[in-house]
Amino acid sequence: MYLGLFNKTNYGDLTNHVFAIELDAVHSADVKDIDDNHLGIDINGPVSAVSASAGYYPDGGAGKFENLTLVSGRPMQVWVDYDGIKKRIEVTLAPFKAVKPSTPLLSLSLDLSTIVKETMFVGFSSSTGSYSTSQSYILGWSFQMNGQVQGLELSKLPNLPRLGKKPTSKLLTIGVPAICLFSVSVLILGLFYYVRRKMKYAEVLEDWEFGYGPHRFKYKDLYIATRGFQDKELLGTGGFGGVYRGILPTSKLEIAVKRISHNSKQGIREFVAEIVSIGRLRHRNLVKLLGYCRRKGELLLVYDYMPNGSLDKYLFNQPKVTLNWTQRFR
Repeated sequence: MYLGLFNKTNYGDLTNHVFAIELDAVHSADVKDIDDNHLGIDINGPVSAVSASAGYYPDGGAGKFENLTLVSGRPMQVWVDYDGIKKRIEVTLAPFKAVKPSTPLLSLSLDLSTIVKETMFVGFSSSTGSYSTSQSYILGWSFQMNGQVQGLELSKLPNLPRLGKKPTSKLLTIGVPAICLFSVSVLILGLFYYVRRKMKYAEVLEDWEFGYGPHRFKYKDLYIATRGFQDKELLGTGGFGGVYRGILPTSKLEIAVKRISHNSKQGIREFVAEIVSIGRLRHRNLVKLLGYCRRKGELLLVYDYMPNGSLDKYLFNQPKVTLNWTQRFR
């Protein structure tokens, strides 16, 4: 206790021969501290002979006092001068790298010859009191007897250790949230794309249809085959819907796909069964029905593609075209 120099049994004892400059950040009423941020000159005990709040008088400041906070975490400079002729002690405080003010913070007339013995130790002592987390650092010091002390090369002093929590880098404060936001956005967009794609190729498939597996086409294959049912693939339209040309992506087989909007009142199960039955028929005058696909409110029928078109095209749509015997026979 008491700056690590004294205890309750010996402070104030003239036989201590202790001369100290205290930088005190704790207000201890029992040793008559003026506040919790002061400097003092102590002789043989913790009760200061003279003390003043931490600060300095900058040159050119017209005597204006500037406060300094000892626990601010900022480095500071302290000069302790003793004039043996004038018997005078001066203590000066200033910010780090500031020029030594001409006006000292503390001044005391005292003959140190009664305090200082011929052989003495010069050093530093510290205590934290009730503030166990208090930290004090000495970055550099210089001592000289019988003359002017040599100044410190401030540029060569070590940096003050970092106090408190290490500041978070911009990468953590900005980069990580941005990356997380970007990742979540990509995930949402990917999920949206996946759901939309699933809905785009969604089909109606019931248990009873598994028996018609070989005759059922995937809507995705038909969509790709017809290039999304583009108008340029449209072969013709009728009362039941449009017919589109397509090429199956796997087998490269040319097909014709008829899109029919089926009536929900009609037994779709019986209708599909009839379609599959017709698909089993083989006749030279009938276009081969390859299979079907159901999607939401429409039914898609898949036929062999006829590059020359159907016969009604020549009989009704183009009456001026005359078919020769070879064409008729084919």
